[in-house]
Amino acid sequence: MSTPLAEQHPPERSGLVSVVAEDFAAVLGRHARAVAVITAGTIRPVGFCATSLAPVSLRPPVLSFAIGRRTLSWRTIERSRHVLVHLLAEDQEAVAATFARRGDKFGALAWHRGPFGLPELDDVLACLALELEHHFQLGDHAIVVGRPVAAVRGRSRRPLLHMDGSYVGLPPIGSTASTVVP
Repeated sequence: MSTPLAEQHPPERSGLVSVVAEDFAAVLGRHARAVAVITAGTIRPVGFCATSLAPVSLRPPVLSFAIGRRTLSWRTIERSRHVLVHLLAEDQEAVAATFARRGDKFGALAWHRGPFGLPELDDVLACLALELEHHFQLGDHAIVVGRPVAAVRGRSRRPLLHMDGSYVGLPPIGSTASTVVP
């Protein structure tokens, strides 16, 4: 049996602190994450910006993401069999900002009905259609797990990343400098 971290390194000597929501959010803010937009809804399109996208398995392919349970998107996704996962390119900060807010997200964007009649955004880095297999409600979010059933690779560009509350670009290959996209 392993010894709990707190017993291994008492907080007063190691610099560790008890974790509260604000500390947790601050630490996760330092974790650079790819920005994705998840869409659903065959009648009324819904979507949200997600940085929680995570591969679970390669064989078979399985992907997961988290979603707030108080959102309109969750109410639709909870009843859906499929969703589309759009990976955004570094020049799509405006798309990310649109899907990070409440209200109509599709009015000013280029999109069409894609696989399974789902809202598919135009000109993204890549898109996966997921068949949803499980969802688990944990705290104020749900973890959704799905199996990719179709994939589209867009034109080759760098991904949009998010870190410390800002969009972050990747440095040019061979460079050690980081770039923050305004």
